[in-house]
Amino acid sequence: MNAPTDVLLEALDVTLEYDDGSRRVRAVDGVSFTLARGMFLGLVGPSGSGKSSLMFLLAGLRPPSSGEVRLLGKPLPASPDASASARREHVGFLFQEPFLVPYLSVRENALGHTTDAQASARLDELAAEIGMADKLEERPHRLSGGERQRASLLRALANDPELVLADEPTANLDQTTGRAVIDLLRRQTRAKGLLVVTHDPSMLTGADRVLFLRDGRLVEG
Repeated sequence: MNAPTDVLLEALDVTLEYDDGSRRVRAVDGVSFTLARGMFLGLVGPSGSGKSSLMFLLAGLRPPSSGEVRLLGKPLPASPDASASARREHVGFLFQEPFLVPYLSVRENALGHTTDAQASARLDELAAEIGMADKLEERPHRLSGGERQRASLLRALANDPELVLADEPTANLDQTTGRAVIDLLRRQTRAKGLLVVTHDPSMLTGADRVLFLRDGRLVEG
């Protein structure tokens, strides 16, 4: 049993509702789980199951309609701006869309919010591991979809975060490269925390726990 100080992320009966025209949508419905230090947690679900909505709540980018998300034992503020400092310091993000700044190079995108003096050297090592060493000075428009996804991975890991949240990190990659990305994520977070959302259960080989999301509700496999 992990001590409370080992808990990196908690979702406590989290719900997200919003209006879609005249219809009230409950995208996330009473989700609760704990991610402890050293854990690789997988989340699987079909399209429309609420995976991305849940990730936005866990990232502090959107407040839940009810319930609470805690990062390192502290509730995330309702305002994304108020939680920005904690996110930059402790969490690395990979979303389905890379969201790279178009006028910055891959290196500049990756190092833009780092506070770690070793980040630049770490970035060079990570880039070599995933075949991006020769792309670090390129801008996003010169990259393929898969390369942009890997650039997003470099940005997520550059600051050596305690927790990585990855939403479909292998969606634009072939099977071999996708597996290499998951292996790299696992190595870099072995003593930390990793949550991977994917539609491909084969990418979760070796996960400590896999949860299944359907209609906004979690079912453990």
